Amino acid sequence: MSILVTGSTGKTGRCIVNLLQNRPVVTVSRHPGYLARFDWEDRATYILPFEAAPDIVSVHLIVPAHIPPQYVCEFIDLAVSKRVKRVVLMSGSLDISGDSIQGPIRAHLQTSGVPFCILRPSRFFDNFSEMPESIRDENKIISATGTASMGFVSCEDVARVAVDCLLADPPHCTEHIIVGPELLSFTEVAGCFSRVLQRHIAHESISVEEQKERWFGLPDEFITLMGSVEEMTAAGGEEAVYSTERKIVGKKTLADFVRENLQLWK
Repeated sequence: MSILVTGSTGKTGRCIVNLLQNRPVVTVSRHPGYLARFDWEDRATYILPFEAAPDIVSVHLIVPAHIPPQYVCEFIDLAVSKRVKRVVLMSGSLDISGDSIQGPIRAHLQTSGVPFCILRPSRFFDNFSEMPESIRDENKIISATGTASMGFVSCEDVARVAVDCLLADPPHCTEHIIVGPELLSFTEVAGCFSRVLQRHIAHESISVEEQKERWFGLPDEFITLMGSVEEMTAAGGEEAVYSTERKIVGKKTLADFVRENLQLWK
């Protein structure tokens, strides 16, 4: 019985595939070198993973923010028609009212009849590695969340929860909040980088509107949604999430992550 991991080439997807290396995994990408071609923007490719592996029983959904929700709902319907027995959806830690991206997908899963689980991780440590120039070249970290704290978490810890959900019998039909072992503000994050890198890294606090300008060129819906996320975080939204008793706490600390990736910021 195979497991389909969309987003196989992404930071979390790669971790999931690695943890499932002794299982039959269907890896997909727009690029060659994977078991099946799959492109969220090309709906004709949605059937290809199921043709490559007709025995897919579990699907992990990692959906780029710019993909219309109706595309994802169409894929979910296809998966149900192919007798997929569970779906695990990667979402975000904050429950945003009127979320025009994840909201319709969650609603469709509820009516699809397939058992599903929602993963709600806090912000990834790994985001600091995707655009290392600010820390490496300018010795600063920019944020629009003021003094608010977040439960930054590693992709590896999130992937472990995802794998548990993909393999659990019976399936987890719930939401899992996933956080790291520390509640940190961006100022504290900058302090951690300073200690490990042994040079001063400053935290530059900007407004949400200034942050939106930095996202210029991305889809308007995404910018609006992420602006709401920044505002909720600045108002203590992530701190409230961290205080819940039903969270799953990862093991890796920010200092561990920085030490493992020193070459990115040197």
